[in-house]
Amino acid sequence: MNDTSARERFIASTKERLDQLNAEIDKLEARADEVRAESRRKLDAQREEMQQRRDELEKKLREVRAASEAQFDKLKLEAEHAWKAFRNSVNYFRSHFK
Repeated sequence: MNDTSARERFIASTKERLDQLNAEIDKLEARADEVRAESRRKLDAQREEMQQRRDELEKKLREVRAASEAQFDKLKLEAEHAWKAFRNSVNYFRSHFK
């Protein structure tokens, strides 16, 4: 009976430790899901910003096309600034997929 008691204690102890680790794994998996959701929200926000930058650049190009020679230099600088902002936004977004 002593062997059975030692075996039962071992089984109970191991089962208890297994249950504790399973509970910890469940918590970690829930946290991983939260992180994935948070990362997804951040990527969505970055994608939206990138699209806004693209729209700004397209608007500036339309303005440059319609501009007079006198307005060209000013609008060219604005378009170049919009281009740099768009390029930086794309590069930042791309960096999340490397």
